[in-house]
Amino acid sequence: MTNINIKDVVKKYRTGQISRRELGRIMGMLGIVGVTNSIGGKMASAATEMSDRAMVFGWAGYDDESLWPSYVAKYGGLPRYTVWGDEEEGVTKLTAGFQPDVIFPCSYKIKKWYQTGMLESLDTSRLKNWNDILPSLRTMPGVVQDGNTVWAPVDWGMTSIAYRTDLAPEYIDNESWSILWDEKYKKRMACFDSLVDGVAIAGIMAGLKNPFDYTSQADLDATRNLMNSMVPNLRFFSNDSTTMEQGLASGELVAATVWNESIVRLKAQGIPIKYMDPKEGGAMTWVCGLSIIAGSKFKDQAYELVDAMLEPDSRAYEIREFGYGVSTQSGFDMVDEATLTELGLSKNPDDILSNSVFQEEIQNEEGLQAMFDEVKAGL
Repeated sequence: MTNINIKDVVKKYRTGQISRRELGRIMGMLGIVGVTNSIGGKMASAATEMSDRAMVFGWAGYDDESLWPSYVAKYGGLPRYTVWGDEEEGVTKLTAGFQPDVIFPCSYKIKKWYQTGMLESLDTSRLKNWNDILPSLRTMPGVVQDGNTVWAPVDWGMTSIAYRTDLAPEYIDNESWSILWDEKYKKRMACFDSLVDGVAIAGIMAGLKNPFDYTSQADLDATRNLMNSMVPNLRFFSNDSTTMEQGLASGELVAATVWNESIVRLKAQGIPIKYMDPKEGGAMTWVCGLSIIAGSKFKDQAYELVDAMLEPDSRAYEIREFGYGVSTQSGFDMVDEATLTELGLSKNPDDILSNSVFQEEIQNEEGLQAMFDEVKAGL
């Protein structure tokens, strides 16, 4: 990893060759913090200490002026920005004494962040854009912990299956997670190397009431059986979106689990590809947002940062540039219908959100991980 050229990595991110999550993992592995590199191309400068500004700790790629417009206008630039490789690393760093001001957790990990005891109870009256958040997201699990509002949703995206419509045309009007078990396409499938983005699919297919809860041995065993039967069909498990996309583009893969940003890139290449809306409850949906750290020395700035990212211009920019859904209705209202349709989104985002499986924190994560490690050993 020490031979990686950072400029090349950032260039690949800006040109869509790697995802924001991959960028985060690379930056985290390299130990890079405080990097300021705008994906919109508006600035690419080395970080300065900027000791008079608040610090955001979160996913790579969000250190973009257009995502924090009112903050940038007031303070003349971005906050300090530090990236994590993944949220487990972030929680570990926080409990070890690291003290940012704002963090960027996702719904399936927010409880773990809250259990550190370091999340501020948000005074939503200080957020002028709070009521613009879609009610379905403003009231979703995770926003409130023990009666306290601790998290403001800002964006969301999908985990589903991208499939080659020319290679598997029978799934066009019959979209289903079951394609991963279709023996016709043995060794031409790929799946995320992840509990929440991968193994949970087997939980859905096993008919679990909650595909993120494995406290029941019967549910764990049913999921293990389905994972074992999936393995012969897989070419590989991976969290590398680039590898997934290249396999789909070449035809090496007929189908693969991907995030919705991959569909944008594949369609741009003219690949005959479609993103599934699986009949078993819809795609899985992740939601990410902002929390303020208790004891922040920059409390006012922290609130300004949360509000800045909820502004209509910021939310519309993320839709256009990232291809993700956002938490506010005004963000969608500012994007034309043709662009939303091309991205697989809608002027009424609840049409999509109501037909999806919201990702949650994995229950019995240790047991599920042990089972998954056994399954992968058989690949």
